[in-house]
Amino acid sequence: MHKKIWANICEYPWTSGVIGVGLLFIFVIFITYGVSLGPRSHDHTAWSSFGSMLAGVFTLFGTTATIATLLFLNAQFKEQQKVIAKQIEALTFEQYVNHRKLFFERLKEIEESLDNKIKFKDQDKLYHNIFPQNSPLECSFRMQIVSSQLAKAGNLSDMYSSFERMKTMLDRLQWFPLEADILVQHLILMPNSLSFLHKDDAFDGDVELEGYNFGINIYSINEYVNRVTTILNAFLTFTGNAPVPSIDHHAESSELRKALIQNFEGRYAAKHGLVPIKNISMIEELTSLHFWLDQAKDVAGERMFIDAWKKLNMIFSSKQRVNDLKELRIYKDMITEFFKELHEVRKKTVPNTHELKVVDDYFTKLNQIRIGLRDR
Repeated sequence: MHKKIWANICEYPWTSGVIGVGLLFIFVIFITYGVSLGPRSHDHTAWSSFGSMLAGVFTLFGTTATIATLLFLNAQFKEQQKVIAKQIEALTFEQYVNHRKLFFERLKEIEESLDNKIKFKDQDKLYHNIFPQNSPLECSFRMQIVSSQLAKAGNLSDMYSSFERMKTMLDRLQWFPLEADILVQHLILMPNSLSFLHKDDAFDGDVELEGYNFGINIYSINEYVNRVTTILNAFLTFTGNAPVPSIDHHAESSELRKALIQNFEGRYAAKHGLVPIKNISMIEELTSLHFWLDQAKDVAGERMFIDAWKKLNMIFSSKQRVNDLKELRIYKDMITEFFKELHEVRKKTVPNTHELKVVDDYFTKLNQIRIGLRDR
């Protein structure tokens, strides 16, 4: 019992002190009154004075009790604040752990939605790039997009501004090799901010730098644009922002594809070490033929080899179709069909005309590819 009382006194020293001082003061008043006035008196005046003293004493005692109560409540409030603070810290820590876990699960879902053709390289770093303020002591679920001038490298605003720049670059109808080259250089930087690595199989047309495949294919650049858009939208929705609209249709332009192919060939070839994979036999000659057929017209301005032109347009519109040419039978059958069309056009051509010269040039180019395929 005594230990419990002493423990309470130690726990609330100010409250105990006020009560003790108050009681001591009252005791001193009684002693002083008794010493000053002597033994019990029958004088009503003395009793009146004693009553007044008692009233004052009880008023003092009430004041002391009130102060002690306030001090006690204040001490209790501080204790509650400490408990609440610890509970908030525990709740914040739990929110932080669960939020990170949910983010990592979302990254896995993104990888799977993209057929595991990408892999996020440093998930913890990526989380803190997107949520730089989050820690075991603080956890935010929303992030605001700021201007590119205020964005920091690798954060959500940097990702967004990088996308906006890509969108601006793609918003054109006419393309030249230099512009296509600038686009490719921008695209190879986007995985750094989005923090992913390319993990898909290699295709002809994939852009490499010193053996590293970026997954940017000059025949299907729209796939890459769709990929980075999907990743960015996942991050935007996770942080409470509106997703960006799809823009991959802008990357399906035949003019862009033509500029990309030319950018890595001949006099337009890029000088910065980026090269597309070219494992398919005679692929450079075939792309050259594709461009030549685009210009192969009669004196009236009509295309002379429309079937071949349409066929190559279709093939070079997709990396899958281009890579179908790895099957030599398919490749040779296509060249055979081109020769059939050539012979049909030749039958209708008048000697010593512009059209006959075009036919002869076409035969030379086709025959070069046919001879090249014979050795495979």
